[in-house]
Amino acid sequence: MNMNIGKNIILTLTGSSHGEFVCGIMKNFPKDIAVDFDLIAKDLQRRKPQAYGTPRKEDDMPVFLSGITNGKTDGGEIIFQVKNKNVRVQDYDDFCGYFRPSHADYPYYIKYGEDKLADKDTASARMFLPVVIAGCFCKMFLRQQGISVQAQVVEVGGIDYINSRSAAEELLSAIAKQGDTLGGMIKCEVTGVNAGVGEPVFDKISANLAKAVMSIPSAVSFSLGDTLNRHNLKGSEDIDTWSSDFTTKTNHCGGINAGITNGMPVVFFAGFHAVHTLHKEMTLIGEKGDLLTRQINGRHDICAVLRTPVIVESVAALTISDCML
Repeated sequence: MNMNIGKNIILTLTGSSHGEFVCGIMKNFPKDIAVDFDLIAKDLQRRKPQAYGTPRKEDDMPVFLSGITNGKTDGGEIIFQVKNKNVRVQDYDDFCGYFRPSHADYPYYIKYGEDKLADKDTASARMFLPVVIAGCFCKMFLRQQGISVQAQVVEVGGIDYINSRSAAEELLSAIAKQGDTLGGMIKCEVTGVNAGVGEPVFDKISANLAKAVMSIPSAVSFSLGDTLNRHNLKGSEDIDTWSSDFTTKTNHCGGINAGITNGMPVVFFAGFHAVHTLHKEMTLIGEKGDLLTRQINGRHDICAVLRTPVIVESVAALTISDCML
């Protein structure tokens, strides 16, 4: 099971969502980067469930075991862990041997030979909590280079979340009462990246970003550029015309040509499907093919995408830092 991301800066995830802790190990991170603990606290808070989130509440207080000396990174492995204090394993024991629709349950059972929470935990969104912490370190590194990473929700349930927020909130309220869930779309913009970052062919920065984003739980799409409609544009509409200072008058390409940054902001969209555990009856299938209709009692988000921007920022920061080094 691959729990690593990166080739230069390598992040390894360990622990489990319903075990004692989740943990991250970062190798080859630059030395002498001042650690911004306020940024880490802020981003972990952004990841926590708010409205329409899971009722599971955790302190999410990281403990740094190595890699930091006198408030700066020391060049060694940065190892950190976050304890899980609000675990309810019994929610999953209740349907052991039965597979929820559109979940990791069945393919994990086929691959690993038994239906156990320890395996399925790797598909949990909580496993990306260490990614947020690692992303903060990369944001600190990028900040020294004049680079910033910002993501925001732009669509929920097909509604423009920026310009039609009240309509989106009404839909969210209605969906919650129905015991259903919603997905959405996130836009991420990375400013300050110099031209020349990335490699041709199979190490394109766009390809690495796509892989990182599509590794986030519930991710279903990655689209590079400043519009989701690029595939429908004519060539004359999609071309970014030069200015004399090597910037471009538009940024339809999202700051990347042929897999290498061109100096314009890196812009992409990431789509996330609705959470597939509903707060109403669902049909499960047992190991012998018998069907079971019941309500799942676990704690799950109604709209997880609302707290996903910080995760998108984190994988973007990790990927760009990795490519720069």
